[in-house]
Amino acid sequence: MLEVPLEISHMDTLPLYGECAFLQTWPGIPVGDEEGRIISEALGDKKAILLSHHGLLTAGASIEEACVLAMLMERAARLQLMAMAAGEIQAIPEDLARETHHLIATPKGHRAAFNYHARHALRHHVDCLN
Repeated sequence: MLEVPLEISHMDTLPLYGECAFLQTWPGIPVGDEEGRIISEALGDKKAILLSHHGLLTAGASIEEACVLAMLMERAARLQLMAMAAGEIQAIPEDLARETHHLIATPKGHRAAFNYHARHALRHHVDCLN
């Protein structure tokens, strides 16, 4: 609703660094395949996109990766709003952000994060398996 891109500037959210596109202007109610074309063009080669006045979408090589990226986007958005309320967001140095992204944005890392969140959900929502 603010029409601002998601700034990946917290270490915990660096698997999204360089992976998050932004669509600032939504043309209204899409007809037919128009929505898919608009989103895919805006997404480009990224794995995630924030759509103004709409929400977020993620894609990944696995369900685990797409889910982890979606959860990270939610966290990044909350952190960004808190940081914006306190002042100006400071960027992480690009070389550090890229290096960290390459170290933790791996299939093994996504699988570990997904499994952690799945165990947490099952512990607190046992009835979801019924």
